[in-house]
Amino acid sequence: MTAINRTAYPRLDARLNHEELAARYTLTDADHAFVRASSRGETGRLVLAMLLKARQDLGYFPALEEVHMDTVTYLASQLGTQEIAIATERVSGSKSLYRYQAAVRAHLSVAPYGDAAEELVSRTTVEAAEVMSDPADLINRAVETLQVASIDLPAFSTLDRLVNRLRAEVHERMYLRVSQRVTAQQMAVLETLLVKPANSTTTPFNRLKQTPGPVAPATIRLWVERLDWLVDMIDSDPLLEGIAYTKLRQFAAEAAALDVGDLRDIAQTGKRHTLLLALVRQARMRCRDELVKMLLRRMRKTQSAAKEQLAALQERHRGIEESLIGILGQVLQTAQTQEPDAAFGRQVRELLLQQGGVEALAEKCETVSAWHSDNELPLLWPIHSRYRSLLFELIDLMNIGSATQDRSLLDALAIVCEHRHACCFPNYVAHFCAHYLA
Repeated sequence: MTAINRTAYPRLDARLNHEELAARYTLTDADHAFVRASSRGETGRLVLAMLLKARQDLGYFPALEEVHMDTVTYLASQLGTQEIAIATERVSGSKSLYRYQAAVRAHLSVAPYGDAAEELVSRTTVEAAEVMSDPADLINRAVETLQVASIDLPAFSTLDRLVNRLRAEVHERMYLRVSQRVTAQQMAVLETLLVKPANSTTTPFNRLKQTPGPVAPATIRLWVERLDWLVDMIDSDPLLEGIAYTKLRQFAAEAAALDVGDLRDIAQTGKRHTLLLALVRQARMRCRDELVKMLLRRMRKTQSAAKEQLAALQERHRGIEESLIGILGQVLQTAQTQEPDAAFGRQVRELLLQQGGVEALAEKCETVSAWHSDNELPLLWPIHSRYRSLLFELIDLMNIGSATQDRSLLDALAIVCEHRHACCFPNYVAHFCAHYLA
């Protein structure tokens, strides 16, 4: 049974504070007029007021004895009645109770829960169960449907039993569709997953649930082999067509939580095969996702390492920059003396000779200029080349598509892959990977 506190089903609180009582159980002028016109005596008015406000607050009529005494006292104080303790005892189970309930329904223009309401809930639940998996979500959908239709909510246990039965029927139809699509050969492949091979210590089913560990260059070969194994095993997508992703995720989680023996004990082959197919699909998706994440992490690390090298080079050359700036400052000071051009030229040449000569200073300028900007692209290739073949292998495994009409990225990727062995392309490849994949 679904826990009621996991759903939106309204329930009586043990005790309401003053603000909650005022907001939810204060009688309006219209409420007072209705209570006076539809009941007799203090007890009748109090019971009718309890039913009216409870129906407005909860959407159904609770048992009178379940209403907290503080709530009863609050309503009694508004009605000016003193007969509080015996009010529920006199009316509970009597004809007056049902008459009061009918009066409240007529006053609020709501309907009782009956066959028509159950049919409405069934249609809504069956439709929702095609995409929703959690029974609590289905109960919430049923509660919402009844509230919108102004129909009394039934007991929670009634909704819970109905929702779980309809959910099971929806699943049965899904299992049947899948079983009708699975061929004898595919069925044999799925059953083989539950049998331990002679040369192995575990079943392929357990291998499905286990991964080769963290995705890193050291374990990438194991992940690639796992993807090849999953792809070559069986194409589950056509067999699971028409089943919502949320349902497939639930089926995969259900299969992953079972042991081999539990799956073998499932008498209905359609259910067993559906769970296995969902698990295979989930494992294949996760494997691809992990490989793509590893590819992106590797490119981010490549670009980050190049930027770190660039920052180190810039820091290393900071002294050269300061000395060149100092030389330029001395030249400017010489220019401010307004010496003739010939004398100014001789002084500048002497200054340059004192600082190591024109050739040495020109070499320093080239060194500083090479790494002065924030362009780390020339540094990418030595870092990228170590993992280049691995990254190309991962790209070959991925079926990369465009989510928009812009194909510039795919066109650039096609050029890179086509010329992967060309010696003139290393910097272009590194640039592409850093710009598009990082």
